[in-house]
Amino acid sequence: MEHVIALHQVYGELIFRGLKSHEIRRSRVFNEGDIVFLYIARGNLFTLKRTLEKLGLTEEQLLTKRGTIAGGFEVGEVIKADFETLWELTKDTSGLTFVHGEERGKRWLKEYIKNYGYAFTIEEPFLFKEPISREEMKEKYGVFVEGIIHLSSKTRQPWVRALLEDLMSRETVFI
Repeated sequence: MEHVIALHQVYGELIFRGLKSHEIRRSRVFNEGDIVFLYIARGNLFTLKRTLEKLGLTEEQLLTKRGTIAGGFEVGEVIKADFETLWELTKDTSGLTFVHGEERGKRWLKEYIKNYGYAFTIEEPFLFKEPISREEMKEKYGVFVEGIIHLSSKTRQPWVRALLEDLMSRETVFI
């Protein structure tokens, strides 16, 4: 199955730089072998700039652009766990500690998942040679994408199916 999800730019950058290998969600939205395309959504620009500084990078060196489907990954192992177990398994691989620090990252995770959640292993991340912009999506499919989205091939919407076919046929660069 294929999905398009929104992800803050800072986390997209970490995925495509090999520094984030788990995506955390409250519910089991993906299965092993699914393909997840990443719509790079807005996020806190201060957090992005601070993270780039930690990496020794400038904004000119970003691999992603906000408002585009920049690439994606294949879902590997799916882990369901209580909060403490999930934190121990993913604190160094989810990007939360790197971006926010251990204490703040742990607090964010607890507020987000409450008692239990899912970690999805990120495998074979790829970037599109030509990302698809929200302007292109509006032009081709008649929809304006802004903010949080989750689309999947389960849909009956013809435009979503056409978008997913387009994404599956685009040239990629594996990281």
